[in-house]
Amino acid sequence: MLKEKRTSAREKILEAATSLFFEQGYQGTTIDDVVARSGVSRPTLYTHFSTKEDLGIAYLQLRRQQDLNALKDAIRKGKTPEGRFLAPISQVGETLLETDYRGCRFLNVIVELRERDNPLVKEARRYVENLNEIIRDVVVELKASNKKYKDLDVEKVTDVYHLLMAGAIACSQECQDRWPVDRAIQEIKSLIPE
Repeated sequence: MLKEKRTSAREKILEAATSLFFEQGYQGTTIDDVVARSGVSRPTLYTHFSTKEDLGIAYLQLRRQQDLNALKDAIRKGKTPEGRFLAPISQVGETLLETDYRGCRFLNVIVELRERDNPLVKEARRYVENLNEIIRDVVVELKASNKKYKDLDVEKVTDVYHLLMAGAIACSQECQDRWPVDRAIQEIKSLIPE
């Protein structure tokens, strides 16, 4: 007989917060919402997270780790440098489908809270910085993979890739459709010589 894995109170709280912050936004979610969704008591929640902000930061840290790991896995599965180059935008397309075009949780927090000094905005920006590093790495690998890519401007391609990805996420969220990601994939492909 298999034992069921017991979910800790902290995990229940983070799971509830992850859903609620993404569905309703950080500001639109109350501690009472998290308590109700998680099934833990208010004192238990405060045992693990002393403030809503602490919970928000833990949520963003958890999701940053999970999302970056998924992105790195998608890149590793690429069979060619070109496949690895396209993996980040392809992974974003899959994530948008899975989340019903809810957008990017990190960009949503940045837009919602706006103040650059806000600890949640700083945490969300860490994801964006990590994502740019990953994109830059696949561009560097692509450039080194074949002499036809020797003239690639790594910084320019990285910047344009990021702009296309962010635009595709926002437009997909607005349109509730995948076509912006598909268009972004075409444009990102055009950044490199055939």
